[in-house]
Amino acid sequence: MVTQEHVYDYVVASVFGCYLRHPATLANRLLGSPSGVEMTAAGLQFTLPALYDFAVANMPAAHAEGVQSYRGFRQNLYSQQTQVQLRAWGGEVVIADNQQQVDQSIYRLQLLIKEGS
Repeated sequence: MVTQEHVYDYVVASVFGCYLRHPATLANRLLGSPSGVEMTAAGLQFTLPALYDFAVANMPAAHAEGVQSYRGFRQNLYSQQTQVQLRAWGGEVVIADNQQQVDQSIYRLQLLIKEGS
């Protein structure tokens, strides 16, 4: 059975997880990629459509069968579980530039600010 969460799973583990645990590795993957996903001094910035497109373009072929729809990906991304996992890894997603439309707003994955810093 092919699950329809492959794009979401890939983003959480291989994009967000890579940024939080091995940022240089993700930086190399982003080099020369006109993806709309970029590393800045503040964090990993993206729009949701750009993040989805980057994931679909970079997912292993084994995951490409039955690719999760953009709408399903977005629903999974907004689940409480996403932030729980990211916080366990020391990060969180915030809105960096609110354009009043989910697909046009710019989001940022950033490191959690530690108390007393």
